[in-house]
Amino acid sequence: MRNGRGEGSSGRRGAIGLAACIAGVLGTACSSSPADPCGGITCSGHGRCELVDGEPVCRCDDGFEPDGLACIDPTGTVRTTDQVVDGSVVWTFDGQVPFGRYANGDFWVLGPVTLRRVAPEFAGDRHGWEVNPDDVVAQGFDGRIADYDAARVPTLPYRANPGESLVKGVSLEPLDDADCRPCLRAASVLTVVGEVPADHGATVFRPPYFGTAKPDYSTTRLHPDRLPSLACTAHAPGFEVTAQRFRGVFLDHKTNWTGRPLHPAEHLPDYGSDIAARTAEGALQLACAGTEVERQTALVRYVQVGIDLYHMALGGQTWPPGGGHGEGRKLPVAFAALLLDDAAMTGFLAGADREQFGENGGMYRSGHGDVVLFGQTPNSEESYWRNLVFDTGSRTIIDPYGWIDGGHEPGGSYQFCCTAKAWKATAAAVRLIPGLEAIWSHPEFFEYVDRWVAAGAWTQPDPCAPPDGVCAGGTAAGTRCTSASAHDVCTGEGAACDLTVHWDDHYGVTYGPDGAGGCIADDDLSDGTGRFPDLHGVNADGGYHGSAFGDEMWAEHVAG
Repeated sequence: MRNGRGEGSSGRRGAIGLAACIAGVLGTACSSSPADPCGGITCSGHGRCELVDGEPVCRCDDGFEPDGLACIDPTGTVRTTDQVVDGSVVWTFDGQVPFGRYANGDFWVLGPVTLRRVAPEFAGDRHGWEVNPDDVVAQGFDGRIADYDAARVPTLPYRANPGESLVKGVSLEPLDDADCRPCLRAASVLTVVGEVPADHGATVFRPPYFGTAKPDYSTTRLHPDRLPSLACTAHAPGFEVTAQRFRGVFLDHKTNWTGRPLHPAEHLPDYGSDIAARTAEGALQLACAGTEVERQTALVRYVQVGIDLYHMALGGQTWPPGGGHGEGRKLPVAFAALLLDDAAMTGFLAGADREQFGENGGMYRSGHGDVVLFGQTPNSEESYWRNLVFDTGSRTIIDPYGWIDGGHEPGGSYQFCCTAKAWKATAAAVRLIPGLEAIWSHPEFFEYVDRWVAAGAWTQPDPCAPPDGVCAGGTAAGTRCTSASAHDVCTGEGAACDLTVHWDDHYGVTYGPDGAGGCIADDDLSDGTGRFPDLHGVNADGGYHGSAFGDEMWAEHVAG
């Protein structure tokens, strides 16, 4: 990893070339002239910038060597620069400042420093940046994301002091797309330190970007010997791909679905279920056989994500159950706790409630038969029945009686589409890394995954009477039907059981609450017993947002 880009020592700026500058990626720094061919890009005061095939390259003075878009003293002394280029973000200072890189590749500068310019330039409600983000609601990165607050963006020039993390967002184009998701393309974290980090940062994790606490975590604390050396399967991404997947900052400090547009497109998926698949694949790859050198970059970057997520959580961030939005963040924290042997992280996970992580609150142990059932959102009895009848409210609502999987239809909706397969890949990773399951501290998660993989949806036994209505459309229009008999009675093209027609006169009479804390019993066994008897066992090991690699590792090393 090299200064300026992290692409090697050639000095090339990759995809952000002259054409991109003209398009405005680097703002006013892209103005150029014969005396300034690189449009404001410098080479740290020890060389000159030239364009080669449209890309800026450093031609260094005698005694200095190119290192990205810098010219460095190869003797190992602390380097200085007046400009740090991190991907598509350019941090420009009012003079030469000592700088370096942390183990994960992010930059530090020795402060205090005066920041003169940040490109792409803040444009009122695009390309925003913050100092020590500490709010899990308000944000100053992009006006298209909920709870935008321009007051969170500092004015320039800005005097940055030690202990500050400068976090820059690069808005996703087109900038006039109001329905973007995500709304950021990239992000950069620049950490201001009061003293040069140990080994110039080479053995130090970047301090957490969120909040004012900036503890040091050293890579020398890592225990790579705790990782197994499993045989990888066909869809393993490889260590290099894994390292690249976790290169950019996980900007993820905005709670629930409103945080989805905040995720930089170049750094992480926008949806939680896909984040879960990615973090599971990262941990599984690190459990595969490989040399310490092959693993090192991916390992450091993966643990960095865990450190960041942990400190967001300490600052009040949660990733609660809610469809697939809250999945995928617990695993990196648990992985970091294990590999760093960190008692505080381990204790936090042990005490985390069902609202902290989606994997904690997506399932619960029933009082009937000791089975673990699906259900994310507890609510009133009426809310549950309205969801079954009208499909309103939460489609992941918990069965208030604790007999069957929750949601609008057991085995379907978010249980099928967006949680089960992502959880399977996560469970595979946790189980295959010794010591991780104990740190996970939530056995119901694994019991649920095992049941889904082997047996699918759970709807039996169930004493509760099903809601009833009449067939609409098809060949049996007008025929009485229930949620239990709908698939057998309402047949033909476009047929469905309309359960809404008898809500006013049947709810609380033929089905629903019995007024004593239970449900009205099902006394008509002609269509089976309970609300959805025909769905018991459907969709075993099915679903979307999963991982082929996770499935393979489960089959090879968990089930096998």
